[in-house]
Amino acid sequence: MKQHHNNDNSLANRVKKLSKERFIILSMLVISALCYGWIKFISSTHTVWDDSSIQLPDTEELQLFIDKKVTGITEVDQQLGNHLDNIIDDQAMQIKISGLTKNITTTREPSHKELNDFYQQHQEQYRQISSFRFTQYLFTNVRYGGQAISMAQKTLTTSPDNRAPPQTEVSLNSIEIERLYGAEFNKKLVSLVLENRKELPCWTKPITSKVGAHLICFKQADIGAVPKLDRIRSQLINHWRYEMVKKHTAGQKN
Repeated sequence: MKQHHNNDNSLANRVKKLSKERFIILSMLVISALCYGWIKFISSTHTVWDDSSIQLPDTEELQLFIDKKVTGITEVDQQLGNHLDNIIDDQAMQIKISGLTKNITTTREPSHKELNDFYQQHQEQYRQISSFRFTQYLFTNVRYGGQAISMAQKTLTTSPDNRAPPQTEVSLNSIEIERLYGAEFNKKLVSLVLENRKELPCWTKPITSKVGAHLICFKQADIGAVPKLDRIRSQLINHWRYEMVKKHTAGQKN
């Protein structure tokens, strides 16, 4: 009986000892959690931003970076542009009209008058490569939205002494310009130069493109020639046939 009583006391002591150890461990965990939370709170409430040590980008530099991303102009583009003028104009012309000669379904030959009239109407599509060197103010649609043209006009009416400096001078040919700004913009540049043969235009009027509004000051312009009709007769006939088929198909749908 006495032996049984001693065993009960021993078991009770063990339970008490185990409970104390658990209580100590739990207390230590709670204290650690409270300390960690207090340290995080103190560090977050005492964070001080030192503006002098954080170099934020200049707004103008940032906008120029955005504009370059929008237009796709990079230093690599500029280096490649110096060599693209060596492209053979005949090959470039073939590339321009290659899509027009596909799926031709008529063999009719146009009359001399029909072909000549068609040539007069579409000869700009056969103009050889032009090259331009200019500086510009570019007001992108990304930045100015519907106010791009009005911002260009505002800059144009501002005294040159009070204007911000224009963007870096660029040298681009017509293929690059069409890629960056669209085919219509290239046509506008060609027309602007041809209308002012005696003196290259400089800050004359806003010119729109697919990316925004431009103010251009030409430094140099070499306008590609339009080939004579006889030189491009075969391509012109295929182009004419393509347009005839397209009109006929459109008429059937209507």
